[in-house]
Amino acid sequence: YDKILPAVNASAELVPDLLLRAAASQTLIRPALTDLAYKRTANFNSFRYNDGNPGLEPTYADQWEAGLEWYLPGGGLLSASYFWKEIAGVITNQLTGVVPDVTKYNANGTIDGVYDFEVFQPVNADGSFTVKGVELAAVLPFGMFVPALDGFGLNANYTVLDSSLTGESDLGIDTSPIGLADNTYNVTLYWDNGGPFAARASYNRKSDYVEYIQNNNYPVYRDGYGQVDVAASYQLTPNFRVEVQGINVTEEATTGYTM
Repeated sequence: YDKILPAVNASAELVPDLLLRAAASQTLIRPALTDLAYKRTANFNSFRYNDGNPGLEPTYADQWEAGLEWYLPGGGLLSASYFWKEIAGVITNQLTGVVPDVTKYNANGTIDGVYDFEVFQPVNADGSFTVKGVELAAVLPFGMFVPALDGFGLNANYTVLDSSLTGESDLGIDTSPIGLADNTYNVTLYWDNGGPFAARASYNRKSDYVEYIQNNNYPVYRDGYGQVDVAASYQLTPNFRVEVQGINVTEEATTGYTM
C-alpha cells in the first residue's frame, strides 16, 4: 500500500515563557506481523481455530491537537491541551467462518467426537470512531519554592477521554474502544540533583475499560486499577549505571467482569 501522510506543527510565544502549540496530522499503524502471518492454531477445549490474516490493512487516524505550555523557573512546566482523533480500520478479532466435522482425539488416541470448529481472525473493523479529550501535565521542582528542597520534585499528568461507541459486539452491545479508559493519571515524586544517585516513586491509575470482546458477543471489562512503582539508580561511570525497580510494590490485584 502507498499513502501520503501530511503533518503540520505550529507554535507561537504569546508572552515570555507561555507558548501556544498546535498540530495536525494523518498517521497509520501497521498490523502486527503475528496477525499478518498465514497460520492456524487450534483450541480443542473451546472448539476454535485462530487464523492469521495476510490481507489486513493498516489502521489510519486523522488527528489534531492544540495546547498551552507555561515554562517555570528551574525547569518547571504547566501545560494543558485538547486533542481529537478519528480512527478507522481498527484491527479486531472476529468470527469469520466455521469448519464442520472436525475430529477431536483424546490423549490416548481414541476419538472424543466430531465437532464444528469456529474460525476467528483479526480483521479491519468497518467504519471509524472518534476519541477526544484533555490532557493536563505539571513538572514542579520543589527547589523553585523552597531552595532547601532543590533536587526534589513532582511530575504529574491527567488525561480524560470521550470516545464514540464502537459497537463491536455481534449482539449489538455498544462498547467503548478496547483498552481506552475515560480517566488516567500518574503522579511521580522524584529526587535528582544532577549527582550520581536518583530515585522516584510513582502512582499510576486507570479507570475501568473494555479489555476484549468475548467471542464477539459480550464485552469483558477491567475494573479501575492503580499501582505504586519505585525505582532508584546510581551512575557508577559515564557509561555504566545500576538501576533497581519495584513494580506494583503494594501488590494491588486486578479484577474484571462481564455482562
